[in-house]
Amino acid sequence: MSYEISDCLQKDFQAGWHDLVHLFFNQCLAGNGTDQGIASLRNIGKSLAQLHPIGSSKTVHELEGNLNAKLSYFNWGFVRIAPAQTELILAHCAWPHAPKRNDEPKWRLASACILEGAYSQWLVSQGGDGKLPVIWEERNTQDVLLFRYANQG
Repeated sequence: MSYEISDCLQKDFQAGWHDLVHLFFNQCLAGNGTDQGIASLRNIGKSLAQLHPIGSSKTVHELEGNLNAKLSYFNWGFVRIAPAQTELILAHCAWPHAPKRNDEPKWRLASACILEGAYSQWLVSQGGDGKLPVIWEERNTQDVLLFRYANQG
């Protein structure tokens, strides 16, 4: 998978919506309810993907295009898909960052959870296995979120 560093730069986002989402993420992940908050965010991503389905895809290239059309609609950046022997690697770039730098770890987690749910549902809509989730690969990457769609067993 190759892309220019300029492809991964964050985009501008509307302050009011950005602040609202920031407060929502913080509330979902506050205190001892982190596991419950993570599950809720994944379900929200799944529900969002159900409300906004992608078109039918016959190839990985078409799938990437359909996903990027939807991500562009939300102004959520874009994805590059790298198929491997038994998995898909999804590199999500230019995702919205936290309005405050010190909130970035929680924001990254919340964004990844939403995207896990959305990507899982979109792949199910293309004939994927509903029991096989898209999993965020937690790495210290500043502008890219990496996800795997593979049998974890």
